[in-house]
Parts: sequence; structure tokens; C-alpha cells
Amino acid sequence: MNRTTHSTSRWSRIRSGCFDGSEDVYAIHAEMRRDAPVWQAPWGDIYVSRYDLVAASLADRRLSHLPPADANAVAPDSALRNWLIYQEGHTHAAIRAALQKPFAGRGLAALRPFVDEAVELLCAGTPDGDVDVVGAFARAVPERIIGRLLGVPVGDLPQLRAWSASIRDLLDVGFDDAFDRRINAVDEMSAYFTGHARALLKGGELPMLLSGLPGLVEKIGLDAAGANLALLAFSGHETTVHLTGNLLYHLTRAPDQFARLRADPSLTVNAVAEALRLESPVQKICRWPTETIDLAGHALPEGRLVVLLVGAANRDASRFAEPDNFILNRPPEQNLAFGRGLHICIGRALAEIEAHSVLAATLKRWSSIEPVEGGARWLDNSSFRGLERLVLRLAA
Repeated sequence: MNRTTHSTSRWSRIRSGCFDGSEDVYAIHAEMRRDAPVWQAPWGDIYVSRYDLVAASLADRRLSHLPPADANAVAPDSALRNWLIYQEGHTHAAIRAALQKPFAGRGLAALRPFVDEAVELLCAGTPDGDVDVVGAFARAVPERIIGRLLGVPVGDLPQLRAWSASIRDLLDVGFDDAFDRRINAVDEMSAYFTGHARALLKGGELPMLLSGLPGLVEKIGLDAAGANLALLAFSGHETTVHLTGNLLYHLTRAPDQFARLRADPSLTVNAVAEALRLESPVQKICRWPTETIDLAGHALPEGRLVVLLVGAANRDASRFAEPDNFILNRPPEQNLAFGRGLHICIGRALAEIEAHSVLAATLKRWSSIEPVEGGARWLDNSSFRGLERLVLRLAA
């Protein structure tokens, strides 16, 4: 039995819906990069783990974002099918243009006061002592920000949180279930935002992130627009929650790097980029070949699900020196956490602004931030990398 065959049962733990958060996922990734950087799993999906191959695949136009129309249990009317991340061509361009409109020109500068206000309010209300920072502010900050920027009433935020948690789990169980004909959290959240969009257009006053809403509805219809507002709400806070928690986790476990950051706050940009590299909030990006493709001597059959392991690529020693260490002076623009090419994450700038603001506020608010033994618990999710709980010792 060769080493790859022997490792199959271990590697299978990264299959959607099977991951245990206590597992060392990066040890699995390291084995895959070494022994089978293009690996066909027993269930048929193909996993790509090496940096150069993941980066090339993200930019390869022959690898489609569209799930095959004849995939098992795929419902053509699923709200998930309307999401930007599963679009190509003119539809993708139209949705992207509308959702990116607030970030153009001076738009980012206008977003900063909203971000800083929410961060300051929630961090200021966090007590000293042993605190679960995920529960105290890492989740509440982006939730409050995205809610306000989308015009969602504060009273509806708990429901958005519940939907987001369900969608996070749904997207990690595999595409047969995610695109199922049964009503799920994606459909429910999309219906909410369809109604929200209808009310906003009738009222005529649009919140900051929805300046492109009229054009979007005109081009793709109200229901599809509502589905994409649900995507914006989900991705606009869910991944930022994980980025913030992961950033604080690694900084408190690298005290020499944390001391450097306190001495030179300009390194905040590097700190955020390094957290994104070490613990990419989105661990997997899926593609479907439109034709049979050769990748490093391996055939990717047309229509087969190809899983690009972003988390594995971002710890590839052939690309990053000391890949498992948090290093502040690493060049910040090398990682693939937000994807690459035409489909690079539209919320990247907002996520980075929020992480920078949270980090600046924590440095200002607390003179000492230390890890607590046993205080970290990772999500049981192979698609999203984040902390369910992170207890830190905070002292003013």
C-alpha cells in the first residue's frame, strides 16, 4: 500500500460535513501537498492543495463557477443559484457592478466612520478579565456594521445571525444538500431581503451599500436581487467574524509579533494579511471544468467538482517561508484568501477596514491581551475556518 492510499482515510476528514474542529487540518493539507497535490477522493471530488496550482486554477476561465445543471438534487429555482459566486458572463458582471458601486471612488472613506463607531461602541462595552471575544465583539461588530449598511433594523439582526449560522453549515454539507429543493436558510434569508429591497425601492431612500439596487433589480429581477443581498449580508459579516477572531488568536500566541505591532501600529495592514493567510476564513473554493483539463498531469473531467483548498495553498512552504508562523514583516499581498481574478471577493475592502479598526481599538482599549489555556474552540466546519469561542485575558 502506497503512502497516498494509506492517507486516504485521514484526508477524507476534510470532506464537507465530516470535519472535527479539534483536528489539525493543516497537517492534513501538508500531507496532501506533498503526496497528492491534485487528489481525487473516493467520492469523486478532486482536491487541489498546492499554491501554484490553486492560484492558476482560480484564474482559469475553463473552470466555471456554475454548478452543472444536471447535478443531483439541484433545484433550478434554488435561491442559491442566484448568488453572485455561482454566476458567469453578463449576469456576473451586472451583479458585481451593482454591489461594488458603494466601494468605488471615495466610497470606502465614507464607510470608515460607520465601522469605527460600531467598533468603538462594542469594544468600550467589553469588560476586563477573561472574556470570550467572539461572543463579546468579534461577531457583534461586523453584524452591526453590515446590518446598518444594508438598512436592516437592529431587531432583525438576531434572525440574520441564525440564518447565517445555518447557511455556513449548509454550505459545508455538499452541493446536493445546499441546492436541494427543500426550503432552507438561503431561501428564507433571500425572501426576507426580497421584501426588504421592495420596501426600500418603494420608500426611495437607500442605505449606503445599496446605491446600486435599482439598477440591479432592473437587470436581474427583484427575487434574484434579494438573493444577492442575502449573500452580501451573509458574507459581509460571517467571514469578517472569523478574520477578527483568527487575528486575535494568532497575535496573542505570538507575543514577540504582538509587541512589534504595539510599537509600530502601521504594521496593522501586515497583521490582517498574515491572519488571512494563516487562517483563511474561506477554506474552499469550488469550480466545475467546462471541458477536460490537464492540471499538473492530472485530468479534471468536464463537470466534475474541483475543490480548491485555499487554506492549504496559503501555507505552502514553496511560496511562504515558515508558513505555519505568524510573521508581521511578510509582504501582505501574496495570499489567496479573497480569491483571484474576475471573481475576487467584492467585500474584501470592507472586511479589511473592519479588522484594522477592531485591532486598533483593542490595542487602545487594553494594555495586555493574553490567551487563556483551553479558551479556543474551532468550528466543526471544513469550508469556513473560524473560532466558535476564544477566551482572552484582557487588562486595561
